[in-house]
Amino acid sequence: VGSRRDEHEQHTQPIATRSKNQIMSSSRREYSRSGGKDGRDSRRRRRSSTASTSSAMSVSMPSLNVTHKRVAVAVILSFCIVSIIDLHKLLSSTADYNGSRSEGRRSLLTSLYLEAHSTLLPWAHHHLVDVLETPDFEKETALFWHVPKSGGTTAKRLYQCMGKTLAHRVGADPRFGHDQDSEVVVFEPHQGKDWKVVNVDTTIKQGIIRAKKMGLVQSHTTDLIFTMEPAFAGENLYDEEHKGRFLALFRHPVERAVSMFYYLQAATWERTYRPEWANMTVMEWANLPNAEENYIVHKLVGKSFGDTVDETDLIIAKELVRQRFIVGLMGEMEESVRRFNIVLGLNMDEERNRACMVEFFPEDATPVEEEVEERETEKTSATDQSNSNKHPKFDENSPEYQSLANRNPLDMILYQYIVKLFDEQKEIIDNYFFEDNASKPPRDEVNFALLPPGGDTGYVSVPEPLQNNLVDVTESFGKDNSSTAFFWHVPKSGGTTLQRMYWCMGMTLANEVGGNPKFHTDRSKLETFKPWSGNPGQVLNVQVATHQGIMDAHRRGFLANEDQPHVDVVSTAEFELAYTLLFNPEHKGRMFALFRHPIERAVSKFYYLRKATWEPTYNKHWKTMTLKEWATKDRGENNWMVRKLVGKDPSAPLSNVDLELAKEIIHTKFLVGLQDRFKESMQRFNIFLGIDESDPQNQRCIQEFTSNVKTEAIQTQGEKNAQNSYSHPELERNGETWISLQRIHMYDVQLFKYIRDEYGRQGVLFDTGADVEIQ
Repeated sequence: VGSRRDEHEQHTQPIATRSKNQIMSSSRREYSRSGGKDGRDSRRRRRSSTASTSSAMSVSMPSLNVTHKRVAVAVILSFCIVSIIDLHKLLSSTADYNGSRSEGRRSLLTSLYLEAHSTLLPWAHHHLVDVLETPDFEKETALFWHVPKSGGTTAKRLYQCMGKTLAHRVGADPRFGHDQDSEVVVFEPHQGKDWKVVNVDTTIKQGIIRAKKMGLVQSHTTDLIFTMEPAFAGENLYDEEHKGRFLALFRHPVERAVSMFYYLQAATWERTYRPEWANMTVMEWANLPNAEENYIVHKLVGKSFGDTVDETDLIIAKELVRQRFIVGLMGEMEESVRRFNIVLGLNMDEERNRACMVEFFPEDATPVEEEVEERETEKTSATDQSNSNKHPKFDENSPEYQSLANRNPLDMILYQYIVKLFDEQKEIIDNYFFEDNASKPPRDEVNFALLPPGGDTGYVSVPEPLQNNLVDVTESFGKDNSSTAFFWHVPKSGGTTLQRMYWCMGMTLANEVGGNPKFHTDRSKLETFKPWSGNPGQVLNVQVATHQGIMDAHRRGFLANEDQPHVDVVSTAEFELAYTLLFNPEHKGRMFALFRHPIERAVSKFYYLRKATWEPTYNKHWKTMTLKEWATKDRGENNWMVRKLVGKDPSAPLSNVDLELAKEIIHTKFLVGLQDRFKESMQRFNIFLGIDESDPQNQRCIQEFTSNVKTEAIQTQGEKNAQNSYSHPELERNGETWISLQRIHMYDVQLFKYIRDEYGRQGVLFDTGADVEIQ
């Protein structure tokens, strides 16, 4: 199955008092140290790859005559057509989730999920249960992928304690006399232990083939299958009538590798016992040519360790985990097991199950990972030896850590992705058996677990021109000669009100007004003028609202000539072209912007462009549409904010890497404001711009332009042209139209959630510590 490639094209007035400067300087250091990233250690790179798991047919053409050549070509084309048809069916087939139980929250999650691009392997598509499907304990058989040194043995012993029937290595141990059986047999390997196994070894490929021949899954005798070979087991044990549900515990790749290194030095009972490692250091072991690399990705895509894995395989692995795995984390063992219990249909009110949970997760337990390490045992007798050795841990800055991380780059990225999936899957799992889904409204933001991984394969970094041409948000506020404030005007978000307030204060702006032909100015030179009598505001005779206007301003030397008239603020919606052409490392832009919820913004724009005949984007066809009709499909402006920030046109596909890049740009370069926190946002902007709020004229303007601002929409905006703002019906939140628009603008909705968080974090820059509730 060929997957997509989604590649990015890279393309002085001081603040009022010194004490305030000192406060903000200290706050900026605190903000910079904290990273403002909700615990993110890093971002992902702007790159992606394509996946291909299709096979090719080779025909020796020179030995064929013309007729045979034609036949061969026809055969090859036939195979291609069949493959394309099969691929179409694979990617377009969807389960029917629209029953009476699937209303409300689940219908939103399901619709988003089913519209996601997929690189899912055929066997996983046909043989495994979707993460979103509510468990059906009579039809599906669960499989636990035992990733070595990640808590799998602890999970196995927990379910033995609960008396579950398991399929793993013990079942085919010759000591118990069932290794040669031709039929499935359930037995107790140890008298008095009260736990059962099936007479197969599903941890290895040979045992999986035997279990397949015996009809293990079809016999419905097993509560949980354990394996070390997830791809092989998924492809061979299950079919479309007898599907599997996959579970797994994951651990940080470096920690897992170190644990494995020390364990296999002493584990004489293991098939992979390595006594020669006992005299090695971790650095020596890490540099061995036969050391395991990217173990998790190899296993998920079904490649042997002699085969190379790349970013294509990483994308396939991410999609497999996203759509088909209930993921757990060794560091969150108890919560992971709680979720597994839900999926397995275990009743925690039963005394035995409850006692086992208390035994394995006592209230006074040692730290989770240490407790799990101590429990990790592989042997099955009363004289079990520990599967865990005490060993040193390495700091992430140590050479040992770095060496192992560099040997496992794809697993490192995949693990970060799994950690995020773990956070988001909680919502999905906890709602499997929520009876009245319609009564519980969906979250405002899109669940990360429902977004396709796309090309999200590394840490993001902002493009070099953006990095060099724009000031970091933590740098000094106020006016200076080496930078100019750059207001990114997000339409229908309060930007026009803000600009009119600054004109009221007598500031000079460069926006769309300066190029209006009704104002006759000398365009042979750059000059300022007052467009309106009685208004102290000025504009420069450039037009920076369009691509053509920005290029014209650049040719005329705007912001490049030292003797040009002073400009307080440059305002445009064209972010990428403006920062590329108008600013440079010697004269940078200082970014700020007002943001509004993407769905509210879209609704406002719909009603506005039905009447705004003076706008270039006026659409007469919308005048006869209802909002519900208009919201049924993308009208050419989906995810406007993310696209503008990363420089993608409306027809280009978006992925998580675009979203992460947009977040990184916001975090590093933007002072953010919120339309529904207009007054407070304006106060922050005034400090940012070095505006003296004690000035009587400024006070009058602030009062005039903030007194009429309302939470849901700016109904009147002082001296603003009334045509640009008017009341319109409010959209019912979480109703059908809202959900439709949320699906269309899902990346912008995610970005806006991040912006609201960032607004709260940026409070430290102003010594306010604003705490913004996510609505």
